[in-house]
Amino acid sequence: MYLSKTFHKIIAVLIVVVPGAVAAHHTWVVEYDRDDVVILEGTVAEVNLTSPHSRIFIEVEGADGTEVWAGETWPLGALYRRGLTIASLTVGDVVRVTGERAREGRPGLHLRSIFRPADEWRVWIGLRQDTGENTAEGIGDGVNQIQLEDESV
Repeated sequence: MYLSKTFHKIIAVLIVVVPGAVAAHHTWVVEYDRDDVVILEGTVAEVNLTSPHSRIFIEVEGADGTEVWAGETWPLGALYRRGLTIASLTVGDVVRVTGERAREGRPGLHLRSIFRPADEWRVWIGLRQDTGENTAEGIGDGVNQIQLEDESV
């Protein structure tokens, strides 16, 4: 059977491009420790709801000053289905988030939940079933408290 030169070129390009695209994607478990869930409370510094991964940056006051944590999560479409839209959060909102800490020690986490005490808005965006950890009563239920300045929230 005769195959055209164009077909051969297409196959050659696919052989070169496709493995790189597949290898470029990763699983959450490689970057985040599922057994090290933390709570952070701080101020929303930036919201990037995009594909393939959205990020919400939170300024957290610590002993050594302000630290910006990057919360990584789902693409925009998946977040919309869970109830998190572009209008949900704005820079300056005080929030409490839970998530799985980054493995290599950087200030980052894979977000599970977001809670805004001012109006009690909350959203669960975690991989597993909602454990109630984004409610006021859920504080400390198997998670490490990194920063929680106001115990009442």
